[in-house]
Amino acid sequence: MAELTIFGVGVATADPELRHVGQRSVSICTVNLAFNRNYQDNNEQWQTESCFVRAQIWGNRAEKMAELVKKGQPIYVCGYLKQDSWSTNDGQKRIAYSISLKDFQLCERNSQKQFNNQCESKSVSSLHDSPPIEADDAIPF
Repeated sequence: MAELTIFGVGVATADPELRHVGQRSVSICTVNLAFNRNYQDNNEQWQTESCFVRAQIWGNRAEKMAELVKKGQPIYVCGYLKQDSWSTNDGQKRIAYSISLKDFQLCERNSQKQFNNQCESKSVSSLHDSPPIEADDAIPF
């Protein structure tokens, strides 16, 4: 199955939840994000469409997310789309999508409640061992 990479800016709809799992007590942080899309309808009126997605990040980055992110914080995220499926007690099949994060950056809003074009200059990954997310110039299309 192919991996679908996700890049985008979402807004935390609540404070992140940090927990520890397993015998080694590995950190996992879960945050619910809202992604908004503005478009003009047939009457040329501006509309906003929102998509709500759960995102999870592991390890040291999970600790940083729990420390830095608060409800209402815009966040630039990089990860991959994950599909979970299960059956309910009455046999109905359910599917949910989430984002398994590789990295994130904090962003700011300007006075018009829009996202600033610049996220923080240091990505969270620069605080750790892995390299930061590459700039858009590196994308070949």
